Amino acid sequence: MEETVYLSIEQQTGNFWIDNGLVYLLLRWGEGKYPVKDILNELMDKLVQPTGNKGEYYDVQKQQLREYDKRNWVAPVNLFIKVSGDPGGKVEVNGKRYPIRPPEFQLDIKLSKKQSVCDVCGQAARVTDAKMWMYPFVVDPGNFGNFYSGTKRGLRLCARCALAGLAAYLSWWWRRQGSDAVHFFLFHTDLSDLQRLHQEVLRPLQLTGESGGNVRPAFSGKYLHETTLGVLLFLFSHIPSSDVLLEKARQFLASLFGANGVADAPSVVLYAVRGVPAQAFDMKELKEFSHLQRLYRLYEGWKRGMEEIYDLPHPHQRVVRVLEQFYARRQREQETLWRDRIARAVLHWDDPLPVLEEFLFDVLVKQDNPRPLRQGTDWMLVDYYLKEVFQMDEQFIRTLSRFGHALGAAAHEKSEMGLLYALRNAKNVEEFYRVLNDVQFRLSLTVPESLLQLEKGDRIAGAAWRRVKHMLAIYAMNNYLRKETPREQDENREEA
Repeated sequence: MEETVYLSIEQQTGNFWIDNGLVYLLLRWGEGKYPVKDILNELMDKLVQPTGNKGEYYDVQKQQLREYDKRNWVAPVNLFIKVSGDPGGKVEVNGKRYPIRPPEFQLDIKLSKKQSVCDVCGQAARVTDAKMWMYPFVVDPGNFGNFYSGTKRGLRLCARCALAGLAAYLSWWWRRQGSDAVHFFLFHTDLSDLQRLHQEVLRPLQLTGESGGNVRPAFSGKYLHETTLGVLLFLFSHIPSSDVLLEKARQFLASLFGANGVADAPSVVLYAVRGVPAQAFDMKELKEFSHLQRLYRLYEGWKRGMEEIYDLPHPHQRVVRVLEQFYARRQREQETLWRDRIARAVLHWDDPLPVLEEFLFDVLVKQDNPRPLRQGTDWMLVDYYLKEVFQMDEQFIRTLSRFGHALGAAAHEKSEMGLLYALRNAKNVEEFYRVLNDVQFRLSLTVPESLLQLEKGDRIAGAAWRRVKHMLAIYAMNNYLRKETPREQDENREEA
């Protein structure tokens, strides 16, 4: 009897990989009962495509060589599935071996005779041992047993979940950078909302026919966090208005990210996977990013600041340019490690100041033409970020900002960059206060009283002394570089 599966919008599994695949199947076939073989064959037609190259096979009946169009797994599926086409045998002709037919790519789901429980959906059904092409992240228990400890014996899937696993390869966004690739899954626990997300938002925004990926992030690089932040900024840009999405789709996207005022509405979760294409896909990182509604509110605050404080047009682009600037040129390539570390801090609600300080002192200052951070950077990643994320006292932030900027200007006027490095290099609170004492005498500046009130645990006005040191060093060196950079050159860079 022909094996069939039943597809239903009510059958979510809670597994991001399988549910994304189920959505693909539902969008293609709709709810109902279907032969396994029919779905598998159609998925294979989608996943195996002509490469544009020609090959030769030996036609045994006509006893001659014939040309055929080569086919292979489409990118990025070819990074995961290494099943070769079956040539039907080979013969030697003029000292060279040829297939006797164009290679045929085949996959098969061999189900058990007895019913068992599917490890993903929990339904009793005939099951199969999961293969790489069904679920690439758990079939190697040695690598991923820590994530799925219950499947160290291997994973067993029913036919429906196995087909959904294969269909999931057609449902993701991905971006390739050099020898690395990053793959993205947006996930929602409600299968009907996940289906709507794919149908109305992800598919219309998806690129086709580009070898570098099917999504164009605001920026990308070879590291996971920078590209992930670039993808989210790209999505965020379509929430206030969109020239691609229909109005109802834009409003739906806004509701998922809490932009319609319903902050506790169920949100989406983003999974990002980075791997190195090799003989088999070598997964380096698997990260889950939640709290995306909070991230969108932070992004909205940044945009408002760019408009209201700096009176800058195109606030989204201004935010993007601030976040993308953290790279250094290495001959013809860009080293984007600092951008990835800034993005990691933002995505995990961590402190970006140590990276920001390092980038200023170790990259920007040492360039052939030293330059300051882009306009708005210290407000976005220091003032606003510390107030919103760490609830740092706003008045104390303003005090530090004023003093730090005055310190940078005075150091530039008196050619005292060494004082700024001494501030940056302070290893403990005693050294920090010794530098401030030098500042008073050598630059004739008065240190604000609130900076001198050391509290228990080496805290200043409730903040760790090291964070205060980072802030002063960033404000001061950035303003020093701004004084150093010809105004015309800086303005041209901001407009570029």
